[in-house]
Amino acid sequence: MISQALTVLRAGASSTVQDLGRPGGRSRGVPLGGAFDRSAHELANALVGNDPEAASVELTLMGGTFRAEAPLALALAGAPMPAVRQRPDGVRERFEVPIAFGLEPGDLLELGGTATGVRTYLAVRGGWRTPPVLGSRSTERVLRAGDCLPAIPSRSAVRRIDPSLVPRIDPDVLIRIMPGPDISLVRDDCWHRHAYTVTRESNRMGVRLDGPLIEVSGPPDRLSVPVTPGAVQVSGGRLIVLGVACGTMGGYPWVAHVASCDLDRLAQARPGRELRFRWVDVGEARRLDRAGRRRRERRNLTIATLARDAEV
Repeated sequence: MISQALTVLRAGASSTVQDLGRPGGRSRGVPLGGAFDRSAHELANALVGNDPEAASVELTLMGGTFRAEAPLALALAGAPMPAVRQRPDGVRERFEVPIAFGLEPGDLLELGGTATGVRTYLAVRGGWRTPPVLGSRSTERVLRAGDCLPAIPSRSAVRRIDPSLVPRIDPDVLIRIMPGPDISLVRDDCWHRHAYTVTRESNRMGVRLDGPLIEVSGPPDRLSVPVTPGAVQVSGGRLIVLGVACGTMGGYPWVAHVASCDLDRLAQARPGRELRFRWVDVGEARRLDRAGRRRRERRNLTIATLARDAEV
């Protein structure tokens, strides 16, 4: 039975409910959305025995404080936010991400700020049961103090996983890119060799970069064209890499596109950190994507199977 299960006492910087989004809706003007770091979202779900499609909470930079209203089997994965479980009697226990654990009614979960990466995912067994819209629970509405997330009551012991299964979050990021449809408009052939800095204006719609100004030629009254997450655009001489919540159309010059295997790494690109690019061809990008998907599927299946066998 679904119940109001987890109350937000103190909201983080930008916490939203996400699943795998709304694929197939772009032709109707519906953005993809969903978890920015798909791998971390899937890992958190696997730790509680869920399928990848289950909704998790995407926590950005700062987690917040939550109170359990029902017994809950939870998991954290992604950026290493400090996590503390506090019992009603005041006993506190610290956890390191990634981890699966349980809360009992009245327990508090305190999540601090991460010093590495950006996004951490909080999953619950059975997924967060917020209302679906257009076939997805993904939303850009941020959680606020007083919100209560619905879920199916469940329990879990503390469980950790082999560190080799945990994706590494690099302080400085190398992103592999392919040429975009407007690459011929760039006047500096070496623009991709420069280092760029992730700015504080970055969000789920796009990662904004500071660095050398990029000059592009072309008419100022360009027609908008369909765009997708990973498109590298130039606006006012600055680069923007579109994120999962980007719109479906865009008019800025589209000079490159991020290989899909690196979109998760882009999601963890922290403001103030350095980002660099490296060219790959379409064939290599496809090989990398297929290999990455196979690794994630094997990892998720192994962890989810163990989690289901250990269900309390």
